[in-house]
Order: sequence, then C-alpha cells, then structure tokens
Amino acid sequence: MTVIRARILGFCPGVRRAVRIAEDAAGRAPVRVLGQIVHNRHVSDRLASLGAIEAGRDEILAAPRGTGVVIRSHGAAPDVYDAMRGAGLSVIDATCPKVATNQKKAADASRAGRRVVVAGDKGHGETQAVAAWAPGSVIVSCAAEARELILDGPVTLVAQTTFSEGEYAAIRDALAASGRDLEDLGGICSATRDRQAALRELCDHVDAVVVVGGRNSANTRRLAELARALGKPAWHIESADELPLELAAYGRVGLSAGASTPDEDIVAVEDRLAAMHGNRGGA
Repeated sequence: MTVIRARILGFCPGVRRAVRIAEDAAGRAPVRVLGQIVHNRHVSDRLASLGAIEAGRDEILAAPRGTGVVIRSHGAAPDVYDAMRGAGLSVIDATCPKVATNQKKAADASRAGRRVVVAGDKGHGETQAVAAWAPGSVIVSCAAEARELILDGPVTLVAQTTFSEGEYAAIRDALAASGRDLEDLGGICSATRDRQAALRELCDHVDAVVVVGGRNSANTRRLAELARALGKPAWHIESADELPLELAAYGRVGLSAGASTPDEDIVAVEDRLAAMHGNRGGA
C-alpha cells in the first residue's frame, strides 16, 4: 500500500492559535474552557491533563472570582461574555479571528436594520454564536429552508466558516430568487476551502480515502462526504484504532484530516496504514 497525504491537512491557524492560548493560560494557573475548545477529544484530553478543564456555562459561573475562562475557537454569544465578567471571572478569548470577523459582520448588519441569515449547521456552536451577535437572525442549513423563509426588508447572508461552499451558493441563490435586497458577506474560511481543494487533488491519485478527525467536527465530516461524492470509498475515523482491515486491499490510499486534528493523530493513522502492507509513500 502507498499512503499519500493531502497537500493541506490538519490544524488550521485558528485552531492552532486557540490550543496555544489554552496551553499558555493553563501554564500559569488551572483554567476552565467553555465547552470543547475544538472538535477533537484527543486535544481536549491533553489540555485537561495540562489544567485546561472543559466545563459548561453554569459550572463556570459558579467558579471562584478571578478564575480564568477560555472562550473556545467557535466563539460565544455576547451575553456569555457579560455573564462571565459579571461573575468576576477572567475571560481569555480564543475565538478564531475568522469567526470573530463573521460575528462582527452579523452584528453590524443587524445594527443597520438588516435581517441576518446565517448559513450553517443549526447545532454547531460557531453558527449559534454568530447568530447570537445579530438579534432576530435565522440559521438555515440548506436551500430548501432558505426558500421557505418569510422575511421583510433587506437581508444579509453570512456563512459558518466551515460550511460547504456548494450549499452556501445554493442558499444564496434561493434567497436572491425572491428579488429581495440581499447582501452577500460570505465568510467561509480559506482554510476550509484549501483543505477541500487539496482533497479534490488527492482523489485524482488514490483508490480510497481516510479522513481523520472528531466525530463532531463539521469540516472533517464534509471532507469525507466530498471524497465519497468524488466516487472514492472513504472512511471518517477519529484514531488509528478505527482503521478497517479492508483498506489493505487498496493500492493507493489518500490521507486527509480536519482542521481540528493534531499532527500526532495524523502520523499515527499514517503509520498504521503503512504497516497494513509494509510500504509507505508520500505525496
């Protein structure tokens, strides 16, 4: 078996920054992290061992005054910041700069009297946080939902940073079809776009694809979906232990990983794949 890595895979700059912020904060004193800092349980476990403990809002608000609280890369609603500071907690903001930009865009549009539509996964923390910065906003996950919206006045569309470009375009077109005043602010991160482009390139040279990343990672899931859409057998796994033995039957296996997947997880999967057939290749 030859294992070929995607040209771009693993930690994106926003995730790397958030993890570094949590590590640095924990190095000074134990801190709480509001939810999972990134969608990868291995990263969460390692941070916990360093003293950056994942916790829910109520638990954090009950912490002693002065306790450090890390806002995860997905960001948080304005009222969360207010509540934490009101409780005398020290807020350490690790929101991805790209997410923070989308929050500001949404807030500015709302203040200008525009109705904000956020294109993204309804249950995703980032999408919910962006929507919270624009009172009265609505989240849609597909074009069918966009067509069903009844909205008055001008509309502004902004994306979840890890959303599908194709689905975003379909939502935009559905909103535009009504002839309403539509402002398209985009917002899909270039890191998401680059990983998908690298996967497309990879699929031209492999027989099957393995995508490494958290089960609850939206961008990782979309990479696996894209590989399948391109006609390749694809597996979304969290760790090397989940690799199926049937992969040994493929001569060239592509390896990709989501933006919240650490290097050590990628290397472990790569080594296990290579060991399946005693051969290892490169891109």
